[in-house]
Amino acid sequence: MDWLRKHVESGTPIHAASQLPPPPIPKVKNKQQSFPSYIKTTQQTDSLLPVVERNTAGLDITTYRAGASTQQVIHDLASVSPDLAAAVNAYLRTAISEKYTAVARNTDGTFNRDATQLLQQILTRFNVLGNYDDGFSGVGSIRSVAESLGKELMYYGACSLELVLDKTRLPRTLAPVSVPQIFFYPDGQWLRPIQRIGGEQIDLDIPTFFYVSLDQDLLAAYPSSPLEPALQPVLFSADFMNDLRRVVKRAIHPRMNVTIDEEKFRKNIPAEAKHSEQKLREYMDSLISQIQDKVNGLNPEDALVFFDSIGVAYMNNGNVSLDSEYKTLSTIMDAKLATGAKALPSILGHGSGSQNIASTETMLFMKNADGAVRVKLNEIFSKSLTLALRLFGQDVYVEFAFASIELRPETELESFYSMRQSRILEQLSFGFITDDEAAILLTGNVTPDGYTPLQGTQFMQPMTGTGRPDAGAAGGGTGNGYTNQSTGGAGGGGPTDRKPATPTGVKGPARKQPGAQLEVVSAQ
Repeated sequence: MDWLRKHVESGTPIHAASQLPPPPIPKVKNKQQSFPSYIKTTQQTDSLLPVVERNTAGLDITTYRAGASTQQVIHDLASVSPDLAAAVNAYLRTAISEKYTAVARNTDGTFNRDATQLLQQILTRFNVLGNYDDGFSGVGSIRSVAESLGKELMYYGACSLELVLDKTRLPRTLAPVSVPQIFFYPDGQWLRPIQRIGGEQIDLDIPTFFYVSLDQDLLAAYPSSPLEPALQPVLFSADFMNDLRRVVKRAIHPRMNVTIDEEKFRKNIPAEAKHSEQKLREYMDSLISQIQDKVNGLNPEDALVFFDSIGVAYMNNGNVSLDSEYKTLSTIMDAKLATGAKALPSILGHGSGSQNIASTETMLFMKNADGAVRVKLNEIFSKSLTLALRLFGQDVYVEFAFASIELRPETELESFYSMRQSRILEQLSFGFITDDEAAILLTGNVTPDGYTPLQGTQFMQPMTGTGRPDAGAAGGGTGNGYTNQSTGGAGGGGPTDRKPATPTGVKGPARKQPGAQLEVVSAQ
């Protein structure tokens, strides 16, 4: 504290630090450290990789309950169980959008044009322009990598990848690493990750390795799958379906019932079989076997001809009906399964409520898919691409984001896109965003060469009206963004009561009319 006392006595002002020191330059290696997760040994071999054959057509999926680990059981069941497979597929198809944006920003949050252009080039390399000198490399695009990582998030509750560098230490590709192969050592107050393959350990305590977990338990170093609570409902469902399959064949489908008149049968027993118990038994078994083979081999169009010593009739379960019991069990089972899989009944095809309930369930599922998959993928891609740019000497960070989840068709969304464009141009007009930021939001690319800057030029003024869709509905309701809905008053109702109509709003700068009262509306 002597330096503080001296400054106070001398009257010299003390200036607080206003900026953080730059992050240290990462020490990276010029080749891939992790191994592809489908490799079972780190030793080079010329043998073909085995093809995994589950024989699903003749498989009893309840046998998967004896898997080596919970992760293995989840992986196997999610591949063959209709409900779990549907849940995972719905999460991936909903969360991973076709479009995405990637923006490079300075550490103070301002837009960096040069770094963003470099980022676009790196993404193009990842997506379509690989290193042709490598021949076939199996390098996946951003979307392909996202699908693999999204499945890892659903299966195991985490995902990981390595930013692979070439010999010049520049980004080459993104290589996903399967989470069950990742283990941790305690390293003081931190963790040191390793990849275990074939009994060998590969050190992944490197800056190019990235790991993101979902709802991580602070009392455990390893993640847990969001699908784990669905395992027992899935196995119960499989047991129920196996029992139901046997019941259908035994009690519901009619069967042939053949009876043999014992008195007439004994009168026709051959003489050599009448005085020998063994030969009599053999003769009876032979006759019964012949009748079974004949009856079981009949086609529906075949006629059955028999002596009067044999009686043939159909056997069924009479008036006994178990449909109500089956329906109750199926409802309980489907509810537990949907709850455990974090997928609502309408998503799995189990819904039986009204259209409003289905709309609400769909919206809740979209929230789940957004938080469990899309946001986590945005996080891991942002971190890895940030390092990719910093290796070029750019002191920036990357904001990567898949497009927001939207279930409406493109033709219906066109009017909403027009409103969004109007809002972005209005923000550009006031100078709240730069020209390049507006171009990224509207087109996905920065402004072209020769573009005339418009930031802060007020080109969107004057503006008439409120610039918002439908200020209200009949009956005094408050406008909620759709032309045929309100949140109160006569007719009331919410967004799930009726199909939304096309919104109305400002699509561009309005022309000044003679004598018109102008109103300036701030950006929303």
